[in-house]
Amino acid sequence: MTESGTNYARAAHEIGDPRQPMPNRTDTVRAHVRALLSGQAQDARRQDAEIEALEAKGHRIVDGGQTGQDSWEILDWRTGERLARGDDGLEGYDATTDRLDPDGMWFHIDQIESEPGPRPVTDGIPSSLSEALDDWISMRSTSDEEIAEFIGWPAEKVRDHR
Repeated sequence: MTESGTNYARAAHEIGDPRQPMPNRTDTVRAHVRALLSGQAQDARRQDAEIEALEAKGHRIVDGGQTGQDSWEILDWRTGERLARGDDGLEGYDATTDRLDPDGMWFHIDQIESEPGPRPVTDGIPSSLSEALDDWISMRSTSDEEIAEFIGWPAEKVRDHR
């Protein structure tokens, strides 16, 4: 093969098969967002299983904490019921927790950490872009409808995956 033929063959190999369509970058990003949402749904299922296991052992899952400089509240995570509130700082919070939960059966929702699954890797998506997309779908200010419109899913399906 002549030198020009060799160069042509190398260039053609690098470009790929011209009969195959080039992947659309927007479709690649959409597919990656779908994969991220699926990963979030799996992570949520793992956390739900951890919560259910704790509740089956008689534990109560609570939420809340500091709401102001000295104010605080304790909520039942499952029902949203306010269990206690005060304005006497950390000392009051701790004393109330000790009084209401003397056997240490409460778990704050922030303490329940299930190991997240691996983040998806999509050809053509750099890791920094993947992180930015993960942040975008995790922000409360990003609506389910906005994500759904971008990736072509119904908003309900997005909501179920977040």
